[in-house]
Amino acid sequence: MFIRKGKIEEREYQKNIFESAKDSNTLVVLPTGLGKTVISVLAVDYRLSKYKNSKALFLAPTKPLVSQHYKTFSSMMDLSLGMASGETKKGDRQNVYETSQLTFATPQTVENDMENGSIDFSDFSLLVVDEAHHTVGNYAYVKIAKEYMSKSAHPLILGLTASPASDQEKISLICRNLNISNVEIRGEDDPDVAPYVKTKTVEEIRLKLPQELQEIISYLKIFIQEQVVALQHVGLLKDAAPNRINRRTILMLQKSLQARMFSGHRNFYTIRGIIITSKLLKLYHAMNMISTQSVGSFNRFVEKIINEGTSKTDKELAKTEQIKWLYEKSKKVLDSGIEHPKLKEISKILSESFSEDKKAIVFTQYRDTVDVIYDSIKNDKGVRPVKFIGQGKSGLSQKEQINIIKDFEAGVYNVLVSTSVSEEGMSIKGADLAIFYETVPSGIRSIQRRGRVGRFNAGKIFILITEDTNDEGYYWVSKRRESKMKKLIKKIKANPDTLKNDGTLNPFV
Repeated sequence: MFIRKGKIEEREYQKNIFESAKDSNTLVVLPTGLGKTVISVLAVDYRLSKYKNSKALFLAPTKPLVSQHYKTFSSMMDLSLGMASGETKKGDRQNVYETSQLTFATPQTVENDMENGSIDFSDFSLLVVDEAHHTVGNYAYVKIAKEYMSKSAHPLILGLTASPASDQEKISLICRNLNISNVEIRGEDDPDVAPYVKTKTVEEIRLKLPQELQEIISYLKIFIQEQVVALQHVGLLKDAAPNRINRRTILMLQKSLQARMFSGHRNFYTIRGIIITSKLLKLYHAMNMISTQSVGSFNRFVEKIINEGTSKTDKELAKTEQIKWLYEKSKKVLDSGIEHPKLKEISKILSESFSEDKKAIVFTQYRDTVDVIYDSIKNDKGVRPVKFIGQGKSGLSQKEQINIIKDFEAGVYNVLVSTSVSEEGMSIKGADLAIFYETVPSGIRSIQRRGRVGRFNAGKIFILITEDTNDEGYYWVSKRRESKMKKLIKKIKANPDTLKNDGTLNPFV
């Protein structure tokens, strides 16, 4: 009724999923690039046709993703569409909810409007939840789904994700929070899906650190052990062998100490423990920067501690000879032209596996590393890079993010150097190649990173792994979690009868 003729490619698996999901709350698990949006288009068309004068709400985690969905639906459907964001006045948002047949919004905006009474769910017949794996904890999706199910006269929820979770408990929680009674799963190897899957080759590149960086790391390890001993002198972790204490141990201890202090136990040992654990966490971060990121980002991090730090932790670190040595040593290394081998490897990949008419995305964890990578490749032949980061302090506005994606797709830029902001959900057209600057210990994030490339043509992915660093550990953690997720998905798919039709997943409760 509302879909424009010729705008949707007929795919059997999409129609089958839609038929299953059109009248019961459904979680759709479908690999990136295989048309979850088309299924939601079919659902919107069906629900608004079935319930005359009803409306639909489409939620996505970020404003750029919301804008992208708005643009896609605008090209496919003849509906009155609206967007609601925090940048719009409360009264104008209320008007959007009341007059638009289909509204696109971030969950934070809708949560705020629920609290101030700007949105009434009674005449909404469909709620689409994109990136539904977020529906846990205090995330706004949880509260919205509950409110919608209780207020809508004809409620239906359609949850969409490429990567739900790697453990049964979390999938169970997602389904409970969305009142899911039906799960539709397709994998890349399913016969009806396989013809539409674009080939992606993955190459793991292992790199060795130069001697100069190894020297800095060895010195850092000694400094860390000294702080561990200082912690034990305070009376904390005194029965643990110093070499068995790691970042996770320190993080858990710090949380315990903070909880103790907030409950009123502000004694010397608690306060000193919090300060020393804070110092240790900074040193662990410094270790990660020098071993997996770059000398430049490491040097800037240490420099900020010395020159800009205002906390008790920073002031104590800044007075130490060790932190001064680390700063001077890393500066000398930079001045001598030595950097992390990953930077040269990126240039090598772009020169050998890339051409000016192609597009590449370089993923990294940190904004400082985005700057370092950008500076490293900006003068390479045929490379037109652009930085793509989140909002926050000194970040890009949502409008700037949207414009950068447009320019990248149009070919103004051909290399997107990005933090995690581009990992989730964004349909970035024409990306032929992806470089993972470091590994991440998350199966979900690894899947999402890979999903940004090869959506319309065959793609190639390079994963940079520094030997004997967190890169190796995180790589195997991610592989295990992704494998576990795939097995779990197959288990659910193979046993559909175990799903109870009461909004719960029977085998996981």
